[in-house]
Amino acid sequence: MERRELLKMGAYGAMTKLLPADFAPLQRANSLPGAAGEAGNPSTIAAELLDAMEAHGVHEHPRLGKYYSGYGFYDGYGPGLFTWETYFDNILLLHVGDANLGKTALKIYLDNQQPNGFIPRHWAGLIAPTGEGKVWHLYESEEHAQPFLFQIALFLARANGGDVAWIDDEMYGRLKKYLEHWDTAWKRDDSGLCVWASAPHAGADNQFDRVGVWRSYFCAGADLNSFLYLEYLAAEKIAKAKGRAADANAFAAAAARTREAVLKYLWDEADGFFYDRDVRTGRRIKVKSVAGFFTLWAGIATEQQARRLVNEHLMNPKRFWCAHPIPSYAISERNYTQHHVPPPLIDSYYALNDGHSNWLGGTWGHSNYLINHGLQRYGFDREAKLLAQKSYEVSAPDKQVREWFNAETGAGEGAAGIYAGAEILMRFSWAEIAAGFQPALIEDVTNPISSDRVRTAMGLKRTFKIGL
Repeated sequence: MERRELLKMGAYGAMTKLLPADFAPLQRANSLPGAAGEAGNPSTIAAELLDAMEAHGVHEHPRLGKYYSGYGFYDGYGPGLFTWETYFDNILLLHVGDANLGKTALKIYLDNQQPNGFIPRHWAGLIAPTGEGKVWHLYESEEHAQPFLFQIALFLARANGGDVAWIDDEMYGRLKKYLEHWDTAWKRDDSGLCVWASAPHAGADNQFDRVGVWRSYFCAGADLNSFLYLEYLAAEKIAKAKGRAADANAFAAAAARTREAVLKYLWDEADGFFYDRDVRTGRRIKVKSVAGFFTLWAGIATEQQARRLVNEHLMNPKRFWCAHPIPSYAISERNYTQHHVPPPLIDSYYALNDGHSNWLGGTWGHSNYLINHGLQRYGFDREAKLLAQKSYEVSAPDKQVREWFNAETGAGEGAAGIYAGAEILMRFSWAEIAAGFQPALIEDVTNPISSDRVRTAMGLKRTFKIGL
């Protein structure tokens, strides 16, 4: 038996002693929803979600054409686009049979590019959002598109048989300039790591102790730099396919530098965890959040680091393995909560309403999905199946499709009618794991990515029909 397997068995033995007597999922870890039929019929749920996506998710840009946004029901944003949401949307769309709507969404982002390469992380859509007159809308417009655009382009090229013709020279130039803006404008110390502007910029609205309020610019996030590492690798593949060898070499070198910096500055050997870095002090921000596990998604962690992340933290009931995992903050964190309450004495400009989107402990589809495939990447198959099963069990009964879930009770929280990729993929990730589908792997354009086996596992018979 390999040493790695022996270590994992030891972790399970220790974990079993910590768990209550009635904790059974470990015995069911190899039983996925498609086989067990737990929490509803997966094929029926998939068909119902496809109907909802067709009815509510397709919108049309007056110049660029039809695109998909699962946030169409969210009163605060309308049919707008958020960068990482669009990335997840494209994975979901591939599963339901569409590999082209995402091209328009990508073009919309690039259409909003400023001369210096900056692209706002949120496009408000065709209808002005309700918050346009509020100060947070100004802050939001200052935050650069999260690093997923090259990954979107690569995913769509691979999903379309290796076709890169739709990425013309102007589009490629805009993508390159957008990524260069991350490199030139978002590094605030000599570590080589980029920083988030704020917690909302990271998509983790109220993680102010970790990432800061609007206009903070101090958190060199483990999440951000993991995303950037993959973005550079994706850019290398696109550049190579476009015959731009010099660019491909430069992107590959940038990826290597980013990985080296994450390993050097963010890994804490004593704690066995990837923390963020405070560029004001050069010290690690000692907050255990799901961002530390995104290094698994990116493939940055070493094998030994991955074992420690999983065995000491992820599967630890005193930290992240709760009733409905994975909570966005470790249970042991000082600010862990299942309900956001504005901090006392905080400036009203920065305050989020009571009960706002909670990334201080709520369970989110975004992080569950990334962690799930991070486990898969490193060969933690049993844990990946178990997390996929838990994601399905908490989300499948939720007919309203909520934004996130209470990690302790499993109750759906936040806005309803959210047909965005991350939210729905909680119901589909078990099929991805069963089918061996690995969206995080950055491979050549000529290596196609297919959803056929995932669709078969879900029992999805028909494909997405574009309509308004």
